[in-house]
Amino acid sequence: MCATFVRMGRRISVFIDEDVLELLNEHTQASPLSRSELIGVAVRRFLRDERRRVRIPDLGNDLARLIAAGDLPSRHVDGSGAAARGAPWEN
Repeated sequence: MCATFVRMGRRISVFIDEDVLELLNEHTQASPLSRSELIGVAVRRFLRDERRRVRIPDLGNDLARLIAAGDLPSRHVDGSGAAARGAPWEN
């Protein structure tokens, strides 16, 4: 007996910066996966990581104390410079 899995999907349009698209095309040449499959994998990983991040308990004042003590690194967020730094997933 052969099990057949049908994967359903929908076509969506997204904006991708030219340099990211070039890198994606280069990677696709060396990968057995298509661009759509690679993007699907990347989105799944991103969402998985975001779900894990959300599960981190809200420590409130305890979090501030940990940062102040140097036990937990802080991260300054400045919206005006975000575009210059690039997206958080860029290496």
